[in-house]
Amino acid sequence: MPASCGRKQSGAPVSEIDAVLHTDVLIEIFRGDDRARAWLARIESHVLGIPVFVYMEILLGARNKREQWALAAPLAQYTILQLESGDSPKAQEWFEQFHLSHGIGIMDCLIATIPFRLGCPFFTFNLKHFRVLPGLDVHVPYRRPRPSST
Repeated sequence: MPASCGRKQSGAPVSEIDAVLHTDVLIEIFRGDDRARAWLARIESHVLGIPVFVYMEILLGARNKREQWALAAPLAQYTILQLESGDSPKAQEWFEQFHLSHGIGIMDCLIATIPFRLGCPFFTFNLKHFRVLPGLDVHVPYRRPRPSST
C-alpha cells in the first residue's frame, strides 16, 4: 500500500486515496474492536476512502434521524468515492461472470469497481466474493477469531 499522504478529512482529492474500505471493516471500527483500532493505527498515514454505496449501507442501519446522524458523523473522516461512468460496465461484466458461480451480488460488484478503477488496495473480510474479481487488490485487514462452537 502506498504511503504517500497523511490522513485527510472528508474531501481529500480522489487522487490521494491509497486504500478503500468495505462496510464490514467500518462496522468493526465503529464497534470499537481492539484489533480494528490497532490495524487503523498501523495505517494512520494512509488516505482512506469509502465507496458511496458503503456509506449508504452504513446509514441503512439507522432507525431514525438521530441514529442516522450518529452513523454519518464518524464517516466524515473518509472521502466518499463516487461511481463514475466506466464503473458500471465493469460491474456488469463481473456480475455476469461471477454471480452464479461465486454468489457475488450487484452491490458488491458496484462497490468493487471503485478500488479497481483507482488501483487501490480494498480492505474487506468478504474474501468469498471479492477475491474472484480479476485485477482487484483485495486484503483482509486482520484475522478475526472464528466463532466458537459451543
